[in-house]
Amino acid sequence: MRRAAALLLALVSAGCVQGTASFPGSGDSTHAADTRIKNDNNANSNENHLNHTNHSPGDASHAKFAAPENHRGPAPLAGAPFIELDVPNHGPAVVSVPLGATSRRPVLVAAHGAGDRPEWQCHVWRGIVGDRAFVLCPRGFPTNPYVPPDHTGYFYTTHHALGREIALAFEALAERFPDYVDREKPVFAGFSQGAIMGALLLPHHSVRFARAALVEGGYGFFQEWNIHAAQTWARQGGVRALLACGRLRCAEQAALTAYYMKRGGLAARVLYAEGAGHSYGGRMEIALREAFAWLAEGDPRFADETPKSSP
Repeated sequence: MRRAAALLLALVSAGCVQGTASFPGSGDSTHAADTRIKNDNNANSNENHLNHTNHSPGDASHAKFAAPENHRGPAPLAGAPFIELDVPNHGPAVVSVPLGATSRRPVLVAAHGAGDRPEWQCHVWRGIVGDRAFVLCPRGFPTNPYVPPDHTGYFYTTHHALGREIALAFEALAERFPDYVDREKPVFAGFSQGAIMGALLLPHHSVRFARAALVEGGYGFFQEWNIHAAQTWARQGGVRALLACGRLRCAEQAALTAYYMKRGGLAARVLYAEGAGHSYGGRMEIALREAFAWLAEGDPRFADETPKSSP
């Protein structure tokens, strides 16, 4: 607990809690980012589609996906590209749904930075994986509980709390889409606080992540990695990690972490998006899209199709 508290204090001191006014690296406001997702959903809505303009947990829990009566096996998933998913004892997660899927699809869990929102991460990662996977974005806790939910940012209190929320959200997703969720070898993606805490979770988490993209966090600044930690994750099924940096100092430290990972039996790569800064948008998003093929190498589930542009 002391370590978690110290970590959170360091994050706040380092400026990871960026407030709620802007989408890091893009200049979009909270309203703009959320409105874009809501408009995406409205554009894809029809009589067989979800209408989640308000993103309310009640709407999500009662939404239905249309299926032809004479279709054998799972019907193609249809509906809005983004939905909310009720998570026990937590705020609703945001999910990017692999529209058109007729078979099981892998899960990519995306954890946001302190002061960010889950909608933002889901939008970015949908643009990268398209309809090849579910993107599950846990919400965390509001930075200011007195601000309306649509206007506040969110953070994760400790890595233990994030781990519990991921486990519950993962189960809720599998229950919501029992014929479509592939529970094996999920992918983890995290930005800033989400990446730092994710790095602490990877060697031990119950869902057994196989791959991870750690963006501007989890690269070694808090000594998250050593050879033993890498070996532990490899024994848990870990395969490879992408350490993505928008700052030179991050890239320099990530090089040592990549060395530890390789010594521990993992494949590791440092991605330096020069000029991107502490961000997951803009140049960083472009670099992640180009590097994702390396991260997913060896997993045929991500080789089925070319990812579609984010709706």
